[in-house]
Amino acid sequence: MLDDYELTVHTLTLRQLGSGEQLAEVNGLPAADVDVALDKAVADGFVIAARGNFMLTPAGRQFLDSVYPRAFAEIRSNGEISAAMDAFETGVNKQILALTTDWQTVDVDGQRVSNDHGDAAYDEKILDKLGRVLDKTQKVLRPLVSADPLVDRFLDRAGAALTRAEGGETDYVSGVRVDSVHTVWFQMHEHILRLTGRERPE
Repeated sequence: MLDDYELTVHTLTLRQLGSGEQLAEVNGLPAADVDVALDKAVADGFVIAARGNFMLTPAGRQFLDSVYPRAFAEIRSNGEISAAMDAFETGVNKQILALTTDWQTVDVDGQRVSNDHGDAAYDEKILDKLGRVLDKTQKVLRPLVSADPLVDRFLDRAGAALTRAEGGETDYVSGVRVDSVHTVWFQMHEHILRLTGRERPE
């Protein structure tokens, strides 16, 4: 698996621009440890700093490409994990994407229009479906959760976002400026693709 330094650099593939505190929220490391790792990564040329935020450099991507095969060798050779990824891609991932679209738009006279969230019953139905898909995802990704606790952290964060949406904070389903269900799901998907050496489906 990745050490703290490698994990910090890797986190910038999941959140392309972020502060040390924001990256720590994603990877679960103490913020102070992330700051130390970022300072080293900047010195190594793998990360650039700009106004308190950090971005991965091309050299950083090359570094990770050299690290992943060693760090994730056991995961990539695990047949149970491979089957779990197949089930994820063909099942719950497509369901989340469809529900996100259903949350953002509604059908009016055969046309999809932006959802103004004025129909509480419609929104509640989507939130209920999202909750059931997240529960199912816990089961689908169980082999990956066992191999990498960070996967479980993503699922917990997605669940926390859904709870906020259920409380009336509608941005927490698909908003891009908060850690919404969609944002966290995208990060998790990118993470498990890198774990398993797969490409994002078209």
